This record gives sequence, C-alpha cells and structure tokens, in this order.
Amino acid sequence: MKNDSSPLRRPRSLFEVAAESSIYSDFGYNLTDFLHAFAFAKDRGAPLEPFLAAEPPRLATRFAEGTICDAFLAATADYLSRVNTIPTPLWALNEDLRLEEPWFSPPFPGIRMRLLRDTPSAFKDKNIFIFDSALSVA
Repeated sequence: MKNDSSPLRRPRSLFEVAAESSIYSDFGYNLTDFLHAFAFAKDRGAPLEPFLAAEPPRLATRFAEGTICDAFLAATADYLSRVNTIPTPLWALNEDLRLEEPWFSPPFPGIRMRLLRDTPSAFKDKNIFIFDSALSVA
C-alpha cells in the first residue's frame, strides 16, 4: 500500500494544465485547480505572468474535445491578463486557437442569448460562450 502524504499540487501554469490533461475530465479538474492557484498567488501579491507565459501543448490531438480546450486555455490567458492588467501572452492571440463553430458551455438553446450577451470578450474572441462566473475563483 502506497502512503502518499504529499500535499495537493495544483497546476501553476496553463502549460501544466494542458500537460497534465490526458482526457477531457482531467482538463476540467486541472483548470479549476489552476484557477485556485492563480487566485492564491494574486492574493499574496505574487507575479502572475509566469502562470500564463508558456504556451501549453495542444490538446486537439489527445481527445475529442481538445480543440475546445486549446481555445479555452487561450481565452483564459487573455481574460486573466486583461482583468489583471498584464500583457496577454502572444501565444494566446494565435488565430488558430479560435473555434470555427461557436461553443456554448451549457448547450441549452434557451440560454444562448444570455451567454451571447454576458460572455467576457476574451472568450467571445475565441468563439466560446460561458458564464463569467466560470472564472470567478480567479
């Protein structure tokens, strides 16, 4: 029996979120953990640029939803940069990280108008439509 008493290690960059995501559900957990680590660093006054600087490995070839995740990481980097008044990393502005078809976080047609209205512009730029509360941790 393995006794793992090591403390929880959260991804400390968007690069690590992608590197540690081999399936779609991993991505969701890793991104949430990253947002907590980012918020903790922000509260402590730590530099935030290192969390966003390194271009994540692409997930499009790992699992079916990988293209969505790649765009989501770019939008997250852009969004966090904007709200924290730091430069957006150049990798996050790559045009190939914009989805060809719109993606809506809850796929229910009844709330699409609300998502179209309320989605932060960094996500709209990537053709991703979410509630801004999805990033409220950071």
